Amino acid sequence: MRIISGKARGTNLFAPEGLDTRPTLDRVREAIFSMIFTRIFDARVLDLFAGSGAMGLESLSRGAAGVDFVDISPKACDCVKKNLDKTHLSGGRVTNCDFKTFLESCNGVYDIIFLDPPYEAGYYDTALDIIKEKGLLADDGIIVAECGDPNGFDSRGFEIDRQKKYGKASVYLLIHSYGGDSL
Repeated sequence: MRIISGKARGTNLFAPEGLDTRPTLDRVREAIFSMIFTRIFDARVLDLFAGSGAMGLESLSRGAAGVDFVDISPKACDCVKKNLDKTHLSGGRVTNCDFKTFLESCNGVYDIIFLDPPYEAGYYDTALDIIKEKGLLADDGIIVAECGDPNGFDSRGFEIDRQKKYGKASVYLLIHSYGGDSL
């Protein structure tokens, strides 16, 4: 697992040991960033369920203004901190807590939210509901949601702008449902 593009291009990343995290494959990450590359520069990003932090780190490497990395696992948060040090990227803030507590106490608005929880945990609905209810997504922002079941994903009122399947993973790009420009 490595940074694909930008200032830290080619840097190999640490990944938390064990089976608690499932890093997004390089080819899937590359495809995602190809779809959203015009939105990265100066973006405020939330990497929820951060794991190794690869999505947020890739964003920082490509010019994001800042990234909030959130994970409940202390091992994952330590790994993100090591990766921030290794890549020499600034603008990252690591928070060790559960996603619901973070979202409910959050006052920020994000241009891009990466949502990649454990597939079978059932966290998508809760996360999307809180994001919508609290207005955590900027009006022209996007949510990049990765899940395992393309037929069981409920966008919770966000409009599905794009959907792509990569092996066992399906990636959804979600935008506000009230209209506006699509990607």
